Amino acid sequence: MAFEHFYGRQFTRPVGIVTLVLTSILAPVQWAAADSADRAKAAQGGAGIDAQADILPVDCVINPYKTIEMSSAVPGVIDNVKVERSQFVQRGQVVAELDAGVERATVALAKRRAAIEADTQVSLINLNYDEREQRRIDSLYQKKAVTFRHKDDADREAQLSAWKLRQARDLEEIRALELARAEEQLKQKTIRSTIDGFVSRIYKSSGEYIEDQPILQIVQINPLRIEAIVPMSLFGRIQPGMVAEVAPEAASSGKHHAEVTVVDRIGDAASGTFGVRLELPNENYQLPAGLKCGLRFLNVEEQAAYEQSLEPQVSMQAR
Repeated sequence: MAFEHFYGRQFTRPVGIVTLVLTSILAPVQWAAADSADRAKAAQGGAGIDAQADILPVDCVINPYKTIEMSSAVPGVIDNVKVERSQFVQRGQVVAELDAGVERATVALAKRRAAIEADTQVSLINLNYDEREQRRIDSLYQKKAVTFRHKDDADREAQLSAWKLRQARDLEEIRALELARAEEQLKQKTIRSTIDGFVSRIYKSSGEYIEDQPILQIVQINPLRIEAIVPMSLFGRIQPGMVAEVAPEAASSGKHHAEVTVVDRIGDAASGTFGVRLELPNENYQLPAGLKCGLRFLNVEEQAAYEQSLEPQVSMQAR
């Protein structure tokens, strides 16, 4: 009876207490092990996604790297739009001009004024004469041949001539600055591209008056910018520098590799996602912008193989 009483129903309560104590001791150890595993996965994210992780492809959009609305710094009437839609333009190329007849006349006038040297030459001649006269009068004054008034007049004339020469040279500098200002005002009537890209839209034509409206739009598509929305479960595992495989919706485009440049630090609670931005080289302009695409991040082994495949190309470029 004693044995049954010891191992019977009355023993269930002490066993439950022991179990609770053991659970409270082992729980922190289990949490610590899980936290260590999460940290290890996050550390592996810097070079690629863990090879054992099941990462599904995500949707993305291929956008231009830059989109520039070309306008004018000053209002005016458009004289000529020198490009067409879809035309490739280089940085610094003239894409449009405003009517600049008044500015050209101002530049011509400023150039003529800046070329005037007569005032300076006349002042220089007068200064040389007055300085010689001053020395003669000083010599005569030392010999008591002239009065102090003659000496004082000669000194005054020499000083006045020196200041007139300085004034003439100051006017030369002012006229040069006026010419520079006129030339800058003329440049404002010429609109030049600030990037290498393609003309995507033309808003205005010759003869139209503009103030702050854009004349045309230019897009840079080398490189391309990939925008992807990624589940929050991948946050911390996707880092800048990782590589992803991009498959545009165009069947003939094939697959391309893009590098992660930006990882958003603020997610969307409603959808449980965050944004990732990648850059895709497009040197031959083989891919257009404005495409939907699918994106898959490479795991550690795949990224290592991709980086190894780039080494021969880098060495060839170095040669």
